[in-house]
Amino acid sequence: TVIELDDDQGWHFYSQRRQDGGIELSVNGNIYPANYSNFDARYLTSGSVYTKGESDNRYVQNIQRGAPVWPGKVDEYGPAEAPAGCFLTQARHDPTTAYGVTFAYRPLQMWVGNGWRTING
Repeated sequence: TVIELDDDQGWHFYSQRRQDGGIELSVNGNIYPANYSNFDARYLTSGSVYTKGESDNRYVQNIQRGAPVWPGKVDEYGPAEAPAGCFLTQARHDPTTAYGVTFAYRPLQMWVGNGWRTING
């Protein structure tokens, strides 16, 4: 032990020399340093943290509907489901089909990083 401190209320602080020559500090409570200048260098090595731009490229920032697609007249009850990444946005009466209905779907698009991306698959 290099340094050992305690008080009559149970607080205990001590340090020990490590085999690599460094000093390990231990306390049975919290330590509140006044200066973190060398702390980040130890835990945030160069290349291991994200920049703002890299972070912005990792999450969805906006959502929009893409252009409507009319798959053509349907002679049954309509499409079983919209294609992957799309959703039905309109059903309307069309008397020229056997059941009188046409459908539209739109792709869902998201803004990630620096551009719109269409969800698919």
